[in-house]
Amino acid sequence: MRLRHTLSLIMVILSLPLFLQAQEKSEKLHFNCGLKVGFHAATYNTTVFEIDGYEYDDRIIQSNKIGYSVSPFIRLSKKRYYIQTEATMSISRHNFEFNEKTPKNDKPLEGGSKPEYNLTTYCIQVPLLIGYKFVDSSPYGMSFFTGPKAKFVFTGHDKQRFKHFKYTDLEESLRDIVYYWELGFGVKISNICFDFVYDVGINSNTNGIISKKSGEKFYSNRSDNLLSFSLGIIF
Repeated sequence: MRLRHTLSLIMVILSLPLFLQAQEKSEKLHFNCGLKVGFHAATYNTTVFEIDGYEYDDRIIQSNKIGYSVSPFIRLSKKRYYIQTEATMSISRHNFEFNEKTPKNDKPLEGGSKPEYNLTTYCIQVPLLIGYKFVDSSPYGMSFFTGPKAKFVFTGHDKQRFKHFKYTDLEESLRDIVYYWELGFGVKISNICFDFVYDVGINSNTNGIISKKSGEKFYSNRSDNLLSFSLGIIF
């Protein structure tokens, strides 16, 4: 009986360092959550629009209309590294102006105005980010982060307006899911955080444009990049 108790005590003593090591590791794993609000603008690395004899004028930066977002997020960190995900609910606004594809195009412009396309979309963006804190001295912190992002577009609620085209029933078929690769820089002061983010578009946002009455289809291909800034609080 005494030998059994002795062996049990030895096992407890031998397992104590493992327990303390596990406890130490768990203490170094931190969970944070927070909320950010921000704004963003879109630019395009691939843009092809050809509608009714007109093409998108990519020499004019018309797409940089400001959009807005709010993002609850969670973060799991250990030492200088962290994993973060969020659900960014955003409203994006776009504007495109068109020029005649050929100088001799005989299609008259309505009211002497250029054809124009205005688009507003509602979406949720979900990134999965890996970050590294190269400055981590309380209450200050700075970090780089990167990772993939998926944007889920509520295509049934988008607002489209084609102006000054011959067709009055044009509609763009938007893709439900668009993918990006995110690159970002973050600054933290106490519980306040600032994020500067650049998202590189991977696939096209659109399946094409169609005239609903005539059934005529117009080719479009648009891959956008998003530049955004946000201000938030982290707990």
